[in-house]
Amino acid sequence: MKGVLEALHQGDYDTAIDLLTRKALFGREREAKEAWLLLAEVYALYGEEGLEKAHHALEEAYALGGLEYDPLYRSLLAELLALEGRPEREVLPLFLPSRDPRVRYHQAQALFYLGRLEEALEALEAGLPPHLAWRAEGLKGRILERLGRHEEAALAYERGAELALGLERYWLLLDAAAMWLEAGEGERALLALKEAEAAVGEEDPEDAATRHYLLARAHLLLGNPGLALEEIRKALALEEESGHKAYGTPLVEGQALLQLGRYEEAMASFREALARADAGERPHVLHEMGVAALDHGAYPEAEEHLRALVREEGYPYLAQAYADLAEALYRQGRYQEAEAAAREAVARGAVAAGELVLGHVAYDLLHLEEALEHYRRAAESAEEGSREWVGAQEMVVDTLAQLGYRFPEEMVRRGQAVLPYLHPADEWHAALTAYVERAQALLREGKRLN
Repeated sequence: MKGVLEALHQGDYDTAIDLLTRKALFGREREAKEAWLLLAEVYALYGEEGLEKAHHALEEAYALGGLEYDPLYRSLLAELLALEGRPEREVLPLFLPSRDPRVRYHQAQALFYLGRLEEALEALEAGLPPHLAWRAEGLKGRILERLGRHEEAALAYERGAELALGLERYWLLLDAAAMWLEAGEGERALLALKEAEAAVGEEDPEDAATRHYLLARAHLLLGNPGLALEEIRKALALEEESGHKAYGTPLVEGQALLQLGRYEEAMASFREALARADAGERPHVLHEMGVAALDHGAYPEAEEHLRALVREEGYPYLAQAYADLAEALYRQGRYQEAEAAAREAVARGAVAAGELVLGHVAYDLLHLEEALEHYRRAAESAEEGSREWVGAQEMVVDTLAQLGYRFPEEMVRRGQAVLPYLHPADEWHAALTAYVERAQALLREGKRLN
């Protein structure tokens, strides 16, 4: 089997299948049984496309006898049934206790298909043959990716790339780069992409488009929108060549253009992304368009996109969408509608953003006591340093000043906490400094205004 395993590791599946088929058909019973099982394993690597042939190989192996309680046979059958979508009650009883890494690998694949991610992760063991060793790391990467553990996923993909050859190594490095981006590690993503480029000769246009897309995202993350725009336009050209047009490519182009201050061009790119997006992708584009218009001061346009967005009930960030809609309505002076949207945002979990808008509405209507409570709740629920936290702290201090420097200790505490997050040229920096100095003077005079 050495030649077969070597061919598999090299990615020469045709040779491996040919050698195994001959051994399965013409070898002695034990060799034939082993060959049929390995053939089933090879066809299982093709996923759904290999199901029929994998089942046939398992049936041929079983017909030779003695496999009813064989852990490898049963783990392979479990994997195929799980891949078909069979329920747990049909799959899990096939598992037999085993420390064999191959058995554990196929059990892990079955558990992965069943959605039992943590168990799949625990099932994987070292000691696999080379053609499975890199796949096991790739499987770890996919599991960790689904669990939202992006840095660990990136490391798993990189370990897999170290073991893989040729295109498999290239694809794993692209996966690693994508996970480094999700983890906010732009430099690590660039390193993985450089390795990917070196690992492959002539790139398929679709793969090359993906690599340039990831390069663009890395440069955006690192604050280089000009470089990002160059890379994303290479990706767009390659997509034209390949015929595979993803919505994310013009979306990133729009993000780069926004960072370069080219709003109208950015919105044109977002519209292209919206045209390319499928039903599950449209909400992400609409949110991007709504926030871009909001930041640009195009409040009616922002409202249009955000109203379309909040009709997408399956969107995972609906709470923030309602908060953004509330801000767009508030900026237009439509206080009653803004308050309703903000309360919906709070109810759905976007407490800081929603409470901040509720505070603004109350403040503008001179309901300062109510505004103060909303701003306090926003400050307490927001992450320190976030936009909502900074805005809420500023407004608590300002509102207390309007109330006659009530609670000067709180004004000093909150003002001093937020000042390091403000640029000295920011008008709020000067205002808060003055508020804090006045509150400190009152405290020195022994005054406690209530």
